Amino acid sequence: MTPQDLLRLHPFFSALPPADVAKLLLRTRCSRAPAGKVLFQKDDPGDGLYGVLSGRIAFTVDSADGKKLTLNVLGPGEFFGEIALLDGKGRSAAAAARDDSELLLIPRQEFLSFVRERPDMMLHIMAVVCGRLRRSTEYIADAAFLDLPKRLAKQIVVLLDLPGASPGTGLRVSHAELASMLGASRERVSRLLAAWGHKGILEQGRGRLVVRDPRALAQLVGDG
Repeated sequence: MTPQDLLRLHPFFSALPPADVAKLLLRTRCSRAPAGKVLFQKDDPGDGLYGVLSGRIAFTVDSADGKKLTLNVLGPGEFFGEIALLDGKGRSAAAAARDDSELLLIPRQEFLSFVRERPDMMLHIMAVVCGRLRRSTEYIADAAFLDLPKRLAKQIVVLLDLPGASPGTGLRVSHAELASMLGASRERVSRLLAAWGHKGILEQGRGRLVVRDPRALAQLVGDG
């Protein structure tokens, strides 16, 4: 994936004309992160917006008793760091490279300078941020009102909608990662996945989930 292709995937920049995309690219820089490298810790100063050109980046937070919760794992075509980019405060989670990764960075000052020259772009960004806030509210409601099978089914459906994912090619996600995303035990998630495997809904192997019957998962979500 090229930096230009990556920028066009982000909702902040998808409506920009080609000439503006080219100007924004001049303000970016690329870097590599080997597997295991910590990009930043929670509360570290935000230095800009990152996009994933290749590899995977995991985001975690720690509880007071030392438990680690995986908030998300992002792959090629996805971005992170919008909150610190916009408010200039610390990172809301820690980030580390799950695989050898290549990243695109838009430094915060470069981004702000670019937006100041395009006031209409800020209105567009506000609409995007409000949409994400609505989804966060939905996530909180799910945790309160849906049981684990419905939450797990919904999480898998959401992951299937991410760039580069599809039922046929499978999801690169482990049982532990799914459990951490849902705040559940790995054992309960593994039992549910095994049961769905016996029913022919999905197949498992080598850190991948291949969904064979996405309608069955969607029906589980719809029942919630």
